[in-house]
Amino acid sequence: MLSRSPLTYWVVVGGLALVTTLAVSGLLGRARSEAARYGSAKPVPVATRDIAVGAPVGASDVEVRSLPASLVPSDAMGGVDQARGRVVLVAVFAGQAVVRRQLAPFGLTGAAALLPAGKQGISVSAGPAAAKLSKGDTVDVLATFDPATAPGKEPTFPVAVASLTIDVGSDAVTIAVDPEEAKRVAFAIAHGAVTVVLSSPVR
Repeated sequence: MLSRSPLTYWVVVGGLALVTTLAVSGLLGRARSEAARYGSAKPVPVATRDIAVGAPVGASDVEVRSLPASLVPSDAMGGVDQARGRVVLVAVFAGQAVVRRQLAPFGLTGAAALLPAGKQGISVSAGPAAAKLSKGDTVDVLATFDPATAPGKEPTFPVAVASLTIDVGSDAVTIAVDPEEAKRVAFAIAHGAVTVVLSSPVR
């Protein structure tokens, strides 16, 4: 049986220790570099699933996770209790930090929660097409009048444009409009025919 040289043994041990030290040092160095680049970890409420516009934030929909400080929005919620129970105004996606502007104030539910400040909600018959619309969709409302009442003029024209859909029923939708648009839509409903048209959001 061959004997093992003490010198060789300690050389090997020392080499392994040096390699290990260098590896750990490299990992720590990279960790410090990442921390300096992105900031230290910060606890923040994060969505555990996609949450649609108009839906309330459930108890299991958000949880606290640690994210690099530079990746946390300035208006992120301070805790899960600040998000749970509030209605979503802008779609929330799984894995993202939940921010204040995405949620309605506490106490507001249904269409009232989605109604922007300064707007009025008005219900418009949409027939079977209503089933194809969703809360948060942008729509135009077209009015059509009897051509005989205004010869030579276009009988169909918009009475509300880029309106936010805040509620959807089986055959009608509720949309958010300016006060003047609300008057025009009401007149069109009373004296003509209205058509709800899906449109592109204003960017």
